[in-house]
Amino acid sequence: MLVLVAAFGFQTWLVYADPTGRTARLSSEAVRGRALWHEHNCQSCHQIYGYGGFLGPDLTNAATHLTDARLSSILTEGAGVMPAFHLDRDERAAIARFLAEVDTTGTGQLPPRISFDAEEELQSVVDAATATSGPLSAVESRGQEVFLEQKCIGCHLPNPVATKKATDLTTMVGKLGRDGVKGIVRVGIPAQGMPTFSGLSDEDLDALTAFLAWLGRNGEVVRGRFAASAEDARKANTGLPWFEYR
Repeated sequence: MLVLVAAFGFQTWLVYADPTGRTARLSSEAVRGRALWHEHNCQSCHQIYGYGGFLGPDLTNAATHLTDARLSSILTEGAGVMPAFHLDRDERAAIARFLAEVDTTGTGQLPPRISFDAEEELQSVVDAATATSGPLSAVESRGQEVFLEQKCIGCHLPNPVATKKATDLTTMVGKLGRDGVKGIVRVGIPAQGMPTFSGLSDEDLDALTAFLAWLGRNGEVVRGRFAASAEDARKANTGLPWFEYR
């Protein structure tokens, strides 16, 4: 019993003596965002570093893949089971700053030994396809930039590790037509977590749909490359020991 008590005391000392994380200082805006986080009881459904409720996802590194437009839409209109909080612009900015600064403190979930970067994979696919079919037009090239700026590939298929299994982007224009896609981008689908992108100019919206049309014409190649790369990453991580954390 004495050995167990001594071990507990030593472990307690190690925990409180560890300086990790103590050097992080939140800005005044992030502190306000943290206050709003607690005021609206966000921790009852979401986690930071795994601590919190499990109805929603861990948001430790949410700033990495959430655009301002998506975060603003979620905080004002809700998404799925998440209610609408109708926060004003300053409040949304404060929560965004809080999440952005938390994101810089580390990784909230076990990082794979070999990661799958959807944006890099997309560029690889575009490079391979244009090597044989010719370069993207100026409008399509701008559309790819908009596509990446808005982080579309983070939620939509054919990315097999997308955070949301949303509509396959290689089939959207074929199913809905360019005008149909523009309509969805403009108004969003808040109930399903799709934000509005009303801030996009008409030129950028035209460019985005042009790039989506290009993805449709090269859909088989795009889907195949994404699936193969994701499978390679999965196989590389199969032997990761449960105790290994980097």
